[in-house]
Amino acid sequence: MQYIRKYNKGKKWFADNKLKTKAFLSARGIPGAKLYGRIENLEQLRQFDYGALPNECVLKPNFGAGGEGIMILKGKRKGSYMRNGVHPISQEEIMEHCRDILEGKFSMGGRKDVAFFEAVLHPHSDFRRMRPVGLPDVRIIVHNLVPVMAMLRLPVAGSDGKANLHLGGIGLGIDIATGLTTHAVQNGKQITEFPHGGAVAGNQIPYWDECLLISSRIQKLTDIGYLGVDLTIDEDQGPMLLEVNVRPGAAIQIANLAPLRSRLERVKGISVKTPEKGVRIAKDLFGITVQASTKKEDKPVLGVCETISLKNEETKLEIPAHLSPLHDESFITSDLATNLHEEGMIIAMKNDDNERYHIKFSLHNKKVQTTLSLMKEPITEADSTVVSLLLGRKALQGFLIDPSKQHKHQTPQTSITQNLKTLDRRFAKLDASLNILTHIKPINLDEEIARAQEDERYNPILHYSPCEENLHVIQVELETPIVDTSPLGQLLERKRQELLLKTKLIEYRGQAEQYTSTSKQLFGTVSSNLARAAAATVHNRDFIESSTKKKDYITAPEAAERFAKVIQEYGMQDWKVIVSKNIVARCTVASKQLLVRHDAVFTETAVRALIAHEIETHILCQENSRHQPYHILKKGTAGYLATQEGLASYNQNRVYTPDQHVYFSGAFNTLGLQFALDHSFADTRAYLMDELQYPPNTALRKALMYKRGLHDTSQPGAFTKGVVYYKGLRMIEEFVEQGGELARLYIGRIALEDLETIEQLPSLEPPLILPEWLRR
Repeated sequence: MQYIRKYNKGKKWFADNKLKTKAFLSARGIPGAKLYGRIENLEQLRQFDYGALPNECVLKPNFGAGGEGIMILKGKRKGSYMRNGVHPISQEEIMEHCRDILEGKFSMGGRKDVAFFEAVLHPHSDFRRMRPVGLPDVRIIVHNLVPVMAMLRLPVAGSDGKANLHLGGIGLGIDIATGLTTHAVQNGKQITEFPHGGAVAGNQIPYWDECLLISSRIQKLTDIGYLGVDLTIDEDQGPMLLEVNVRPGAAIQIANLAPLRSRLERVKGISVKTPEKGVRIAKDLFGITVQASTKKEDKPVLGVCETISLKNEETKLEIPAHLSPLHDESFITSDLATNLHEEGMIIAMKNDDNERYHIKFSLHNKKVQTTLSLMKEPITEADSTVVSLLLGRKALQGFLIDPSKQHKHQTPQTSITQNLKTLDRRFAKLDASLNILTHIKPINLDEEIARAQEDERYNPILHYSPCEENLHVIQVELETPIVDTSPLGQLLERKRQELLLKTKLIEYRGQAEQYTSTSKQLFGTVSSNLARAAAATVHNRDFIESSTKKKDYITAPEAAERFAKVIQEYGMQDWKVIVSKNIVARCTVASKQLLVRHDAVFTETAVRALIAHEIETHILCQENSRHQPYHILKKGTAGYLATQEGLASYNQNRVYTPDQHVYFSGAFNTLGLQFALDHSFADTRAYLMDELQYPPNTALRKALMYKRGLHDTSQPGAFTKGVVYYKGLRMIEEFVEQGGELARLYIGRIALEDLETIEQLPSLEPPLILPEWLRR
């Protein structure tokens, strides 16, 4: 408090006025979010054109504090904005919120206020591992132009998308020297892991040097002696100012496990004339890495000519660079910048008078990020080598440069060939178009079910939509084998074979013998060993009947609410749980949605099992796959279904017990499928009721599930996808018994037999999220 009184006298209202502060700093080169409109009185409130606002924007009070009054509007549905992208909110409700702002409901001291709309900023991809439920921000305390302490504030599910610690957000201390997170606090208590898992320490803050420099520059421009600068890191625009705070609070000390006052005392008498010097002093004085160890690691020694590595989601490039510590800044030619920008390797920086780019790369196995300005002409070295990229001193911290060290430039190349890169994308599109369940759904299903319900001996005659006209064209495209023997080449060749089988399966619908044979090649069949194991599993088992009373059953809306809460706790705010009338299963995953059948009811055990099956298996694997650089891990490697469903069954069996029928559903399903392969629909239906004790309606639908794809169901044959569940479960059980780590299976939608090959892929990301029980 004494620093606020002493150094901020006469500056409080300047900093508290967000619009005035942003306008002042923006005019002096400090980047901030775009302003869409402001409302200063009730007349403007009535006349404001809300339809002119973009689909995403943020509504804020000008004099608000502590995150109060901020409303995030993301997307529209049926003409209404979605608050936080989830809850519909009408224009009338937005106007009412604006009215509250104008009347001073969220301002300090209840003073009259101004409401304004500005652009939504999007978290930088480096924050993904932390799973923020909203926009993280970095608070940096500056005194005497020296950044003395910093904290990352992370919004979580319970903080309404806001990063404020008093709302439940997480505060992570930051090492001033490196930009790495150190300690963390939530709700006043120290934590070592994020709610979804993963260590809080050791996470790199992107654009760290720029964040420090911007915060020091702001203090110099505003002449606020004791200052808290709140920045966020936008995916496309880099560091962006959120607000300037003259009362930054003391919670930052808890996150850093260090007293703030002692740091302030260390810098107040130092002569600091420039922000650049202030940043250098900060790193020297307050870098935890420097203080913690007297033994410094040897710095890599580089020549003046080196090769840097860049990567995006699909490829990796190696580019020659000229290293020049005599230059402060780094430079790139226009031609190279254009090419790398089109490849997504560098990001154009907006809100900047000069054309500049942000780049992240690897140099001598170290990750580096810096800003590039355009150079007027390429550099020509003594051997006539032309270099289009120059790295200056700011980008070379942590390295030593030896001009005598020779390095031969390499021609830019990709670590994964363009052909494989193209095939990876192409196969993903083909996989999406070859949805087998859609193609084998009978167009007369309802009519045939009705007839079968009237006559238990009736064998349905099933009809299907015509094959797509380009099916043969796709088959011709998939005929050519992939000869590349790299890990990705091997995975794509197996996928090519699988996709070709999918086209054949669609083509052979209605032809019992050929259809069944192709299905066996695609999914497998019931081997004699699997059948014996299934029979041994289900025979002589005593199952207990559910003791749940009707009034204790959980309805679909109640279950959906439970599922949504769990999804939010895992930090997956862009997933939706929807109660639907258009699904057959009680619960299923589709795209970014978890669908719950509207008339389904659940026991408490069933809800917990579905959380384990659908959320903690299918959704987590799908979410992890989104961050992999390979499309094949997102759509699924060849044969991935057995591993996915086996893992889901294994996880749900942690909830169910062996005295419950559903615990052995995979084994029962296997025996039913084995029978269907050699018998008619009617006989299979009778077997399911008489031998496996399925209820009549369940037996009817199971028999139809086996016979999908056939025309005359009186014939033997079946759709064998059902075999993957029990086969996959046994495969996972064996994997665990042999000491396999289940966490390795969460990197995407993968087949267990390909695991070692997949782990050889360049730039493979570890799982972002693991089930809570797997992190213990």
